Amino acid sequence: MAADFHIEKDENSGHLRLQGTLDLYHAQEAKKALQKALQGESGRVVIDVSGLAKLDTVGALLLRQLQEKGKITIQHLKHEHEELFKLVSQVKMESPKAKKQEKDWKKLLKAMGKKAISTYKALIEIITFFGRTCVTFYKSIVLKKHWRLPDIMHHIEETGIEAVPIIGLMAFMIAVVIAYQAVAQLRPLGAENLTVNLVAISVLREMGVLLTAIMVAGRSGSAFTAEIGVMKVREEVDALQVIGIDPFEVLVLPRLIALLITLPLLTFIADMMGLFGGAVMSMLLIDIPPGAYMDRVHTVATGNDFMVGMVKAPVFAFLIAMVGCMHGMKVSGSAESVGTETTASVVKSIFLVLAADAFFSILFEKMGI
Repeated sequence: MAADFHIEKDENSGHLRLQGTLDLYHAQEAKKALQKALQGESGRVVIDVSGLAKLDTVGALLLRQLQEKGKITIQHLKHEHEELFKLVSQVKMESPKAKKQEKDWKKLLKAMGKKAISTYKALIEIITFFGRTCVTFYKSIVLKKHWRLPDIMHHIEETGIEAVPIIGLMAFMIAVVIAYQAVAQLRPLGAENLTVNLVAISVLREMGVLLTAIMVAGRSGSAFTAEIGVMKVREEVDALQVIGIDPFEVLVLPRLIALLITLPLLTFIADMMGLFGGAVMSMLLIDIPPGAYMDRVHTVATGNDFMVGMVKAPVFAFLIAMVGCMHGMKVSGSAESVGTETTASVVKSIFLVLAADAFFSILFEKMGI
C-alpha cells in the first residue's frame, strides 16, 4: 500500500515536497498539513509533487483550490497525474448559492394551492368510484346471478353481529353521560324532569345514528380498506381481473350491501340502548320509574324523530363502505401504503358522515320534521 501523506521542506530553496498518498482517504489530513505549512508565507509557495505515489480526483481538487487562491505553484507533476490535473482544471468550482428564503405569504399561497388541488382530486376520485359502484350495483340487480350471498352474509356477521356489544355499550354510556349532564344543568332551574325529553330526542334524532356511524367507520371502514389493501399488495386484485372477474363485484359490492343492512339495525339497537341508559339514569337521579319514563318518551318523541335517525343510517352506511373500499383500491405495493390509506379512509369517512349529518339537520329543519 502507498505510504501516508506527509510534507517535507527543502531548507535551501524553501520548496515543499509532498510525499506519499494524496487521495480521498488522506484529503482531510493533507488539507490540515498544507494549511499549517502555508501559514506565515506571504508570497506564493512552490510545491514539488514528484514524490506523490498516488493522486486521485479529490487530491487534485485540493491542490487546484490552493492554486486558484494564489498560494502555491505546482511543479514536477508526474506524467500519469498530468491528465487528471488537466481534467480537474476544467471543472468550474463555484460556491453554492444560498437558498433564497421564501416569504411567508408565498408559502401560505402554495400550501393553499396544493391543498385545493388535492381536495379537487379527492372529489373526482369519490365521484368516479361512486359512479362505478352504482353501475356495478345496477348490473347486480338486473343480473341476479352476480349476487354473492355467502360473501354478503359473511360481512353482515363481521360488520353487524360482532359489533352489537360495542355499539350497545357505547349508546348506553352516551345516554348516561347526556342524562347526568342534563340533570346537573337543569336541576338549578327546577326543570330536571326535562332530562327525559333531552335524552329521547338527542338519542333518536342524532346521537344514536351519528355515534354508531362513527364507530362503524373506525371499526368496519378501516377493516374494508386494510383487507382490500392487503389483496392489492399481494396482487390478488390483479389476479381477479386477469381471470375475468370484476373486483367491484367480489370486493366492493358485498361489503356495501352488508353495511347497508347492518348499519340501520345497529342504529336501532343504539337507539334502544340509549333510551335504556336514559331510563336507568332517570330512575337513579330524578326518581322517575321505568313506566313513567316510557310514557314520557312516547309523549315527547314522535315517529318522525325515530325515522329521522333511521333515514340517515343507509346514507352513512353507503358513504362509509364506499370510502373504505375506495381507499383499499388505492393501495400501492407497500405495507406503508396500507396504513396510510387506512388512516385516510377513517378520517374521510368520519368527515363525510359529519357533513352529511349537518346537511340532514338543515334539511329536516327546513322541512319542519
